[in-house]
Amino acid sequence: MKKLLLLIILFITAIVLPDSHAQAMNGWWEGPYGDYCPMWGSYGARKPVRTAKEAKKILQEYFKNEPIVIGNIKEREYFFEADIKDKNNNLIDVVIVDKRTGRIRSIY
Repeated sequence: MKKLLLLIILFITAIVLPDSHAQAMNGWWEGPYGDYCPMWGSYGARKPVRTAKEAKKILQEYFKNEPIVIGNIKEREYFFEADIKDKNNNLIDVVIVDKRTGRIRSIY
């Protein structure tokens, strides 16, 4: 009986999982995460971001119309991680800037 139940669960999982994965992949671009700095267009900087100073410049350009403050920027192996704060210095998001492409993405 336990083997039959296990087989049924595996069968249902095998049917449902690929469909939900396909739905997620079809809508990946519609999510709220991932964008590029507008000064280089909608496909990214297309150039490496080598320093925290360059990452900050990209973030300042991206958020220029928002009432935010770019906080501490930490360098990681493949990206820069930056704190995004409101006018009252409250942390509202943490974003990364990909070192290879200039892509900006929230990590929340």
